[in-house]
Amino acid sequence: MRQVLTIMLTLFVSGFSNANATEYQVSAAPGSLQQLLDSGNLTGGDRLILAPGNYGKIVISELAFKSPVTITAAGGGTANLDQLVVESSSGIHFHKLSIIPRTAPPRDEALVSIEEGLGIHLSHLIVASTVDSQTWTVPQWRENARNGVSLSGQDVSLTDSYIFNVLHGVSTSANGARIERNTIENFGGDGIRGLGDNSNYIENTIDTCVDIDDNHDDGFQSWSLDAQGRPGKGVVRNVRIERNRILNGDHRFTCYLQGIGLFDGLYEDWVIKDNTITVDHWHGITVMGARSVVVSDNFVTDSRPGKPGAPSITIMAHKDGRLAENSSIERNVTQPWLGGSGLPFNQVHPGVTLLDNRVLNSPHSGTGAAK
Repeated sequence: MRQVLTIMLTLFVSGFSNANATEYQVSAAPGSLQQLLDSGNLTGGDRLILAPGNYGKIVISELAFKSPVTITAAGGGTANLDQLVVESSSGIHFHKLSIIPRTAPPRDEALVSIEEGLGIHLSHLIVASTVDSQTWTVPQWRENARNGVSLSGQDVSLTDSYIFNVLHGVSTSANGARIERNTIENFGGDGIRGLGDNSNYIENTIDTCVDIDDNHDDGFQSWSLDAQGRPGKGVVRNVRIERNRILNGDHRFTCYLQGIGLFDGLYEDWVIKDNTITVDHWHGITVMGARSVVVSDNFVTDSRPGKPGAPSITIMAHKDGRLAENSSIERNVTQPWLGGSGLPFNQVHPGVTLLDNRVLNSPHSGTGAAK
């Protein structure tokens, strides 16, 4: 049996395709987890079971496993990291961990950062800059809030996790990202930033932005990049945004939240479907620069009376003038501005078809006019 200093090893016989896989019971002694990760002794199929405690900042670099290595908390316990950084690694699953720093990392670093990962999967995480931000002033929000989760690479996922009291909630440029069934709450920037191709954003709840700066806060935002990294010059392809809830609750530093903002296309082969969006800005769903984009079956309403509402649903030309192509807005439901008249579907634009959309008289009304 492989030995790693004082860490107790227990042979794990069943449940792995690798008969030599090992289950490690890892204590929260300072450096214990990092030492095991750096030891070179791990193989595919191993499980690392973390005892309750704080494990500090963990950095995993250039570890590759064909069968996933799982790092998880012991049953009923809380294993906390100050920060998790994974660089150029593959085949690792993180499960039931919390990442809440005792001391905030540098401002340009996320609490969870997956850089050029392959087959990295995060599930049932709790990620926060602090457990309780109720006493934070606006300057303290600016000083203390950190980005939640940042993902790049291929075939990465974040599922069933809770991200709160952060700057930007989730940012991903990964190809084939799955961001599903997460809750992102109390954020000072954008809820989700999704820049990668072939990605799914399904059944997430994005709830309540905090007004701490001049950022135009979005529930979901995307933009394209070309090879030189210039916004609006590339194409983001094959993305699904489905069955998400975006809402702006009450906060003592209330912001004006935009819903789904795709402002710097092109966006090609996107489906935006069955989302419920309750926000207080005219950008309910806005796509600028579309090619084969379908916006269908969404329910978009105004969260409170007064300006700048009401949220509308719009597909229009790219900022550089390129017209939308082969795109449609179908079977959506929205409402007039609660503060007066509004334009819930404020177009017809070239290249966009409107079909069977409905405007309700109020957010709870079953009556209204088809558009």
